[in-house]
Amino acid sequence: MDNFKEDMQSQLDEKLSETRAKFFSLWESCNPEGFKSRYGESLKITRDRCLEIYEEEKQMRDKVQLTKKVVDEQNALLQTMQEDIRVANQRFQTCEKQKQELLEKIKQLKEELAKKEESISTQKQENKAKLKELNTSAEMFKKRMGLEIRRVHGEQLQFIFKNVNSKDPGQLFTFLLKFNAEGNYEVVSCDPPLECMPLLQDKLKENNNFSAFLANVRKAFTALV
Repeated sequence: MDNFKEDMQSQLDEKLSETRAKFFSLWESCNPEGFKSRYGESLKITRDRCLEIYEEEKQMRDKVQLTKKVVDEQNALLQTMQEDIRVANQRFQTCEKQKQELLEKIKQLKEELAKKEESISTQKQENKAKLKELNTSAEMFKKRMGLEIRRVHGEQLQFIFKNVNSKDPGQLFTFLLKFNAEGNYEVVSCDPPLECMPLLQDKLKENNNFSAFLANVRKAFTALV
């Protein structure tokens, strides 16, 4: 803009110099009429040119203002886009972090599941061995003590003792047994009730001797008669 003003001033000075030169030339020719006419034409040309320069400057100033406005709008838009990019980048990083955490959690769950499946498989094997021992003990007690075993409620077993009461051999003494979540024997019910049953259960858990457990239960039933 400063260069433009300097150019206009230079042109104006040049025109004024030309006008003065023409004025003196006319003055020297001592032709007042011709001088006035030429001087008037010169002034008109100079005035018209000055008006043109003024209009050009005005148009240029308007263009500069318009350009500045456009630049400001573009800068504002650029800042908005940069902020959107920053927010999107933060969201992406958060999603990546959550993804990694989720993958780690899935890995842990798979490991825990594998351990539980291994534990369940081991527990099944142990329960199978205990059932085999239980059946062996039951067969022996069935022959010697009139014991009968029935499967009830899925995996629960009912133990029925006969010939406990010599006065009433047909009287039944029973208890219901199952394997709990830890794979241990657990008495669900007992008829008639035995106060010593919790103690007998704890002893069975310690020594895992089911034959001795059955013998002690029968002995406890006998003591009730």
